Amino acid sequence: MLDALRHRVRGYAARKADEMPGGYTWPFVISVDVTMVVVSVIAALQRPWSHWWIATVALLIGILPDVVFFFTDRRVPVAVEAATVWLAWTVSTALFLFAFPTPISGDFAPLLLSLLTGMIGAFTSARTSLLVALSAAALVGAAVWAGRLETPWLYLTFIAIGLLVGWLMRIQQELLLEQRRAHAKLAEHAAADERRRIAREVHDVIAHSLSVTLLHVTGARRDLQVDRDVDEAVDALEQAERLGRQAMADIRHTVGLLDDATATAVPNPGIDDLASLVEDFVRAGLSVSLRISGDTGRISAAEGLALYRIAQESLANVAKHAPEAATSVTLDVAGAAVLTIVNRVPVLVAGRGEQHEGRGMRGMRQRIELLGGTLDAGPDGDAWSVRAVIPVEGRPGCVLRGGAP
Repeated sequence: MLDALRHRVRGYAARKADEMPGGYTWPFVISVDVTMVVVSVIAALQRPWSHWWIATVALLIGILPDVVFFFTDRRVPVAVEAATVWLAWTVSTALFLFAFPTPISGDFAPLLLSLLTGMIGAFTSARTSLLVALSAAALVGAAVWAGRLETPWLYLTFIAIGLLVGWLMRIQQELLLEQRRAHAKLAEHAAADERRRIAREVHDVIAHSLSVTLLHVTGARRDLQVDRDVDEAVDALEQAERLGRQAMADIRHTVGLLDDATATAVPNPGIDDLASLVEDFVRAGLSVSLRISGDTGRISAAEGLALYRIAQESLANVAKHAPEAATSVTLDVAGAAVLTIVNRVPVLVAGRGEQHEGRGMRGMRQRIELLGGTLDAGPDGDAWSVRAVIPVEGRPGCVLRGGAP
């Protein structure tokens, strides 16, 4: 029984809170209703017992809207609800003030007008709340003129305070809603950035793995068709299988970043992995040379990942467009970390001129620009050159790679 009543009260308050503009919560609704009922009960108890039935009628008129809304599941427009509450509490206060022959010392009844002004001002327009305040002030003035109320300036001050509090609460709720909308937009931008980052990672992993795997498969086919060398073909297929399994593991790790519950702490590749990257392409049949000079310890983990992915994407493009071309990979670390990948362009590819910038090139450019660097890619005579520059001037080297500097 108590659980059902508690559920009913919470549902009523939540429904009213949803109807109110400004994002109020159900405890706010409950606190306002309880406060107004308590003030009404005190005002009724202040009246002479000889007129108890008038005080009871005034009390019932005041709480009637809440009783109706409590037992009715239908949603009521805010304007209708505000008008109903205003009428009920104004009539209730008028009965408290005018139905008794003598004024009450320290009367609580006019406080209902202050609470009414503040409540309506909290979820309606400034114009509506001002009209409610003026009607409340007019009722107090009429009670003073009729000799039913003492200390009118005190009650008028309470009405003004209620008007001010209602305005401040409405402004506060509007600011809170604006803040929530801003946070939602920031969350959307962060999610979009994370999706783009994961898309770049998946693209780089797949492009590299498929390019090298296809080179191994092509080599195995040639070994079987031309050289009839089964051992070389098996070795090439084993390398393709290894790379495929490694690619699947990398993709699972990258996609797993979307779910914190399943994500595992797997280190990302960096500058120290360039040699193994080049070795994978060399095993697949590409002619690739690598030269590294300078203090690579000055390159951060994020910069190392970016340079690694750029080299990976560039070599995958070489494997796709010019697998027979000699390619050089050079990394110089001085005032800046400069990664250069140069390969000779076949006649068919060179004749096309500059190619459209695809997803891979856009991903490389985004990576490098986020780190404050630059990326240049395009034809250079009879070669194709990719040059990435990240400033590292004045940065000390790291004592341990992959650890704290």
